[in-house]
Amino acid sequence: MFETRFPDEQAFSIALRNAHLGRMIVSEMRTSPFLFGRSKAKLRSDMLDHFMLRVDMSDSGSTLNLVDFGQTLDFAPIASHNICIILPRDTVAEAVGGAEYLHDLTLSGPGIDLLKGFIILLNQQAPNLLREQADGTTKALIDLMAATLSSTARGQERGRNAVAMAVTQRARHYVNAHLGDPDLSPGKIARALGLSRSALYRLFEPLGGVAAFVQERRLERAFRLLSDPQELRLVSSIAHGLGFASESHFARAFRQRFGHTPSDVRASARESLLHAASIQHPFSDRPFASWLNGL
Repeated sequence: MFETRFPDEQAFSIALRNAHLGRMIVSEMRTSPFLFGRSKAKLRSDMLDHFMLRVDMSDSGSTLNLVDFGQTLDFAPIASHNICIILPRDTVAEAVGGAEYLHDLTLSGPGIDLLKGFIILLNQQAPNLLREQADGTTKALIDLMAATLSSTARGQERGRNAVAMAVTQRARHYVNAHLGDPDLSPGKIARALGLSRSALYRLFEPLGGVAAFVQERRLERAFRLLSDPQELRLVSSIAHGLGFASESHFARAFRQRFGHTPSDVRASARESLLHAASIQHPFSDRPFASWLNGL
């Protein structure tokens, strides 16, 4: 289940007791110190899709830890005495909404104390349970998990969603501020924000992807500039100033997005300005399209 790292030149001992109770496994371990974790390579090799509830025991008390085998886990020391419950993902997901957020967490509180106590008692009685008792005990555990962990999962989901929204906003601001950079790549954006590329891709997936978002912002900025009769730069200068490699590439992308060429939009804006001046518009000398695209 885990990759392990052991201290150098140190005697190692371990004692395990496992019980298979229908839809769950109960395990008690007493061990010498070592580190455990799950890398991406480990996930790909064993394809485990389970949840583990682990009660770490010590002289000062106990803690409840949650691990999702479908996600990576940084190497960390394991408690010398622990009790684990392993359950299939579908069993947990059916009972606890947002179960995917219950990973690498250490929990506390009155409800968690109740769940820990149940796990400790279950471990003590596991060798004596009959099959029909094991099935009922599994259901009782799942019901208790639903009662004690659902609010935690929702809180984790809300918290992570809030963080994702904040990071996405930072990323959007960075892109908008660097549209003229021809090297505005996903890698450069990720480095600027301190993110991995995969994390950046996940953030922008609802927006069509990083590259698509950057091009859309560039094209929208170009449309606003070309719709402004006061903008006197050549179309080629606007294209290069917004990071497009060539005017022809810009023109193709612009027409595909808006259904008109850049020159058509510029000509229309200037014609609108002349028309607005001829009727002496009482509020502004800029055409409505310029106002709208300048918002």
